[in-house]
Amino acid sequence: MAPARYHSPPQAPPTFTATPSSVIEDTKKIIERARNLEDSLVKNIKPADATFANVLLPMAHDENDMGLDVPTLGFYQSVSANKALRDASREADQLFSDYGIDSAMREDVFKLVDAVSKAGERLDSESERYLEKARKGYIKYGLGIPAGPKRDRFKEIKQRLSEISIKFSKTLNEENGGLWFTPEELAGVPQDLVSGFKKGEDDHAGKLWVTFKYPVCRRRCSSTL
Repeated sequence: MAPARYHSPPQAPPTFTATPSSVIEDTKKIIERARNLEDSLVKNIKPADATFANVLLPMAHDENDMGLDVPTLGFYQSVSANKALRDASREADQLFSDYGIDSAMREDVFKLVDAVSKAGERLDSESERYLEKARKGYIKYGLGIPAGPKRDRFKEIKQRLSEISIKFSKTLNEENGGLWFTPEELAGVPQDLVSGFKKGEDDHAGKLWVTFKYPVCRRRCSSTL
């Protein structure tokens, strides 16, 4: 269920007025809120007392809140003309990724989720699906591996993959390369796409600049590419 502030539409559209510092500050606040929730669950609930309502439901609500805020903070790295803001957005991505890995490998929280799963509560289909997905998520992130060197190594690999993925996204977004083509060489490319290409001057007069970035059409063109 969406947070209370979104129960009465229409809602105001998202605003994109962040600064590099506010992106990092907001990211840390979101992570702190989520971590405090997990700590509170572990502190106040024993596996024997764990239920969907007191463990999974609060986690689902927090997940919903994160789902509203996190994409906006990560959006800047793909669209902002401000390099400092793009870099802050990527740093936010890394912070969220690091937290996500730590959270997904919390054995104390997994014990609560696992206890709810084994209790066999009568749940509606949506709740049952969420419980199943949450439990499998912990196992997917290594909690099916006994604690020790193998699990630690698994976590290292996950963190390294995250770093590589974010670095790849940065390289792709910052890519400015491309090639010059004549209109004849682009025969068969949708005109809607060609019309948006940069036109050459001087030595490249009569040619069109095709970047290495994923093309964007004014109308659907993916089916013809």
